[in-house]
Amino acid sequence: YYFVFLRNSEKADKPLKTYEHQIGDFTTNLGNVRSFFKGKIVVEVTDKKLLEKFPENEARIRDRVIKTLIDKKPEDIMDPKGQQSLRKELINEISKVMETDQITNLYFTDYIIQ
Repeated sequence: YYFVFLRNSEKADKPLKTYEHQIGDFTTNLGNVRSFFKGKIVVEVTDKKLLEKFPENEARIRDRVIKTLIDKKPEDIMDPKGQQSLRKELINEISKVMETDQITNLYFTDYIIQ
């Protein structure tokens, strides 16, 4: 009984070790209106070795983030639901560039839409 149920549940309760990488500051237009996004983005990963690959992919990552932001209208990302949707979309885009599924979260440490 212990080996089947209790032992596995102990492992599941341990928090997963994560690491953060700052993608940087972004300032770009939104959609085809005279609004812009300004903010800082940090990604969270579960593989420490993945942090070493971010600098060599920085230009591609920044390009994907900017393209994603340009496709948005201000009203799409001003409310919490829109921010969460943008967060998921950016995680997906960055994961494609990095060829990984170990990006667990993305944080906006600064977020201004004007």
